[in-house]
Amino acid sequence: MKNYTLFLALIICTLFSCSRSNTKFLKKLEDSVKFYSDQANKNKVKYSTFYLSSITDFEWDKFYIFDEYVTNEMINEITGLTWDGANVPGGNRRIVFIYKKKIVQYVDFEPYQFPVFFYTCGGTEQYEFSKQDDLFAVYYRCDKNGCIYVMVPERCAKSIMRLD
Repeated sequence: MKNYTLFLALIICTLFSCSRSNTKFLKKLEDSVKFYSDQANKNKVKYSTFYLSSITDFEWDKFYIFDEYVTNEMINEITGLTWDGANVPGGNRRIVFIYKKKIVQYVDFEPYQFPVFFYTCGGTEQYEFSKQDDLFAVYYRCDKNGCIYVMVPERCAKSIMRLD
């Protein structure tokens, strides 16, 4: 009976760990974005680069960025996968990581507390990034509306920066 209880507790912990936002990754992302944007201010190109995979402790081959109020059903429709995760809370954005056609991790964050914005190389309806764009350019941009951190695939950083 004791082994059965231990086994059941292990299963429950495993299930819940896959269904919560990965705050450990979020902290690593915040630290990295702030560090590399500080480095960008010190160089001639005005951006700095890092591999997103260098701060993940899980495998991924694609990720999406979803805005607030996106429902679980919408995430499933856009990704083409079946996932029973929660809807994106108001005031949050969500990064959803996929590996071998399964959602393996996600992280919710408040852009008002951590104002990071991901941009794709071309116009898209949904922010989707593949592993080929693992190398991101990072910089800090300010305008009359405030300041944000920008992350864009390095291969198109110069063209995006011209739009700023």
